[in-house]
Amino acid sequence: MSKTFSGKLAVVTGGASGIGAACAKLLTEQGATVVIGDVQAALDSPNFLDVTDRESVVTFFAALDRAPDVLITCAGGASRHAALDVDEGQMDLTMALNFGGFWRCAQEASRRAIDENVSLAIVHVGSSLHQGPAPELSHFAAAKAASITMVRCLAQELGARNIRVNAVVPGPVETPATTPVWEARPGMREALRKVLPLGSIGDTDDVVPAILFLASPSAAWATGTILAIDGGLSVSS
Repeated sequence: MSKTFSGKLAVVTGGASGIGAACAKLLTEQGATVVIGDVQAALDSPNFLDVTDRESVVTFFAALDRAPDVLITCAGGASRHAALDVDEGQMDLTMALNFGGFWRCAQEASRRAIDENVSLAIVHVGSSLHQGPAPELSHFAAAKAASITMVRCLAQELGARNIRVNAVVPGPVETPATTPVWEARPGMREALRKVLPLGSIGDTDDVVPAILFLASPSAAWATGTILAIDGGLSVSS
């Protein structure tokens, strides 16, 4: 195993499970010191992070021993509702988590990196649904679309400060969040497989190497990149 991230401090938000946990594991194997931030952590622990709350985000990044070299933002999700059934509270929470969570963490990590004159690689984990349509997930798709726009905006503004900002956009991936949804809907997995040109649903091992590539020195000339790792969903008819 290469030690691509040896000596690097990497922060992974939403790192308690799914893609985030897989990122944290591979970063550790490649030599990084990894700090996971997640709302599932104990409230009084340094790993507790509620990305929807500015105070929580500020406290989390201020508590780091030093500025991070890598930030991977995986925190996200939404409950399913038909577009006309989404109420103000659901929309606000979905935006606060899926757009605002990335925005807050990217801001605070960047501010600390600039203060300490450290280069920073940010990789945001978006969603293939950001381009729509997204039945029962219009609110989630809109929030993820906003986050992708913010990736491009931050990449343009922060490049001169040695901060790179990129995104990976996964398609359907088997995780602890998606598995219960698909199991509750017989035939949904098969329907997804039929839509995907590569014919299979992804797992975290399909997505994580791309995330780490964008965070690594091998992608030193990449910023504002939106990389689809989606089994071909973006080119399906």
